Amino acid sequence: MKKKKVKYIKLLMSIYHFFKPFLQKGVTLSPDMQFQRIAIYSTTALGDLMFNTPAIVALRQRYPDAEFLLVSSKKNRQLVESSPWFSRVIYWDNKIRDACLVIGELKKFNPQLTVILHSYAPYDVLCAVLSGSQYIIKDNYHVDSDDMNSWLNHYQNEYDGHLIQRKLDLLSVLGCDNHVIDMQIPVAFERAVNGGIFKIGFQLGASEISRCWPVERFVELAEQLVTSYPLCQVILIGGARESDLEQQFFALLPQGINQNIVSTVGKTTLLELLTVLDSLSVLVTGDTGPLHLAVALKTPTVSLYSEAQPQYTGPYQDKDLHHILKVAPDEMAHPRPLSSISADRVFQVVTQILEPKSN
Repeated sequence: MKKKKVKYIKLLMSIYHFFKPFLQKGVTLSPDMQFQRIAIYSTTALGDLMFNTPAIVALRQRYPDAEFLLVSSKKNRQLVESSPWFSRVIYWDNKIRDACLVIGELKKFNPQLTVILHSYAPYDVLCAVLSGSQYIIKDNYHVDSDDMNSWLNHYQNEYDGHLIQRKLDLLSVLGCDNHVIDMQIPVAFERAVNGGIFKIGFQLGASEISRCWPVERFVELAEQLVTSYPLCQVILIGGARESDLEQQFFALLPQGINQNIVSTVGKTTLLELLTVLDSLSVLVTGDTGPLHLAVALKTPTVSLYSEAQPQYTGPYQDKDLHHILKVAPDEMAHPRPLSSISADRVFQVVTQILEPKSN
């Protein structure tokens, strides 16, 4: 069905291009090209948006007088809707039923260059072509077909390196600087005030169960932390859908340390979460969006990885602030592979982070 879908989409684009040949098919991009209106697509998860921020910053620095439009996922609205980086933001969750509305809004912007940093084929290329964009760049992933490449002026396929560097290198064809790898928060938010006590964040959930450290391990770690640092606070973070994990945590928690636990699960907006993450001494988390927000905020982290490869999607900047624990290959067959990482092991790493701050 997908091949048939791509066939019809290519036919539609061909008919459009025949009558309105805005796209400069086959033209090679070069560093001396100038653009005044640039559309950027980043329509996937929170972590993907954060990985894209160094490339977006590099584009803005390369074209300081250009106007930028962002096509973003609705779930990331609070991170981009009031950003000074973009003159306009369109929200789209990659559904074909909404493509006509997206194309209509893009046509009003009249992009000269479209940069697809992370979206879903083939609808992203369809929207870019039908928007009247003159040039299209795309970061292709392994799930993307080569069938759309003839509609792209430049693209990235195979790449052995971190996603952040991959996107920066993609844009080097335009003369963008590919050396500044720090992720950035696109909007203003309330910075935290340091209260003088250790605050250890626990991100309980993730998008997949294989990325979740078991709740009982978090409880064990909380007990060890409170025993060693009686004045510390353990801050639970997560969205409303993680309320079950929060309940499991408190059901297993010894009553004697309840006073050291503060739960923000389901109680914060995305902007408020930034303030919470900014206040932490360290965040303990699986491979999920808040990890990448914490990295951007330069909050120390202990991240737990199972099947994902941290050399591609883990912390890439400030390596001294971030500690990665990876499941051993022989443990990967377990239905909950992260359970092989003990609370003792995580506690030792957290202590390494906290001890210099206690002196």
